[in-house]
Amino acid sequence: MSRVRVVSLVLVGVLGLGTLGAWSAVQPPAVPPAYDGPRPDPVADGYVSHTESVFVAVSPARYRAWVGGRDLSDVVAPPEGGLAAVVATTPLRGDWDPARDRSGDRRRVTFADGHHLAEEVLVDTPERFRYLIWGFTAPQRFAVAHGTAEFTYTAAPGGMTLSWTYSFLPSNGLVAPFVRGFVADTIAPMMRGTLEGMRVGAERASI
Repeated sequence: MSRVRVVSLVLVGVLGLGTLGAWSAVQPPAVPPAYDGPRPDPVADGYVSHTESVFVAVSPARYRAWVGGRDLSDVVAPPEGGLAAVVATTPLRGDWDPARDRSGDRRRVTFADGHHLAEEVLVDTPERFRYLIWGFTAPQRFAVAHGTAEFTYTAAPGGMTLSWTYSFLPSNGLVAPFVRGFVADTIAPMMRGTLEGMRVGAERASI
């Protein structure tokens, strides 16, 4: 077995979602990061991506009005695989007012285990909401350089199709298998649960 293969297997074993002890050994910072430096720039390729979609029986405009009034902790489904849930967001740049173009707005996302990441809006239009995440303090930082995510709202008879794509850039090729497993086992179920919660919430609000 090649040395590269051995190193890859060791990294996947240590960082794998099944070894929760390794994850919990990484302590959260005593002081939340300021995230006041430059953000990473998205790259052309190399991401591990996943897309989920759901039909929502409301118009894109009504959906955007509903979701704009929700905090992230209210809409993101609890993740699987031993990762913590979102508990708070703190605006760092801009006011995150959904009534205007939020491109460039930045916030800190805080999780129940005390870890954080940064989030900045890249695109905010009536058809598309794209953002970038980086600055992980949790163990993902060993394997993920940054991530991008995008919601699209496509009008359809009786409502719209809501699609969500998450893309994570492995920090190097050795940890790509871990990132693929992380996306398949943890991110994908979280996305499905979140989209279903959004569908139910938006449809109930429109009754």
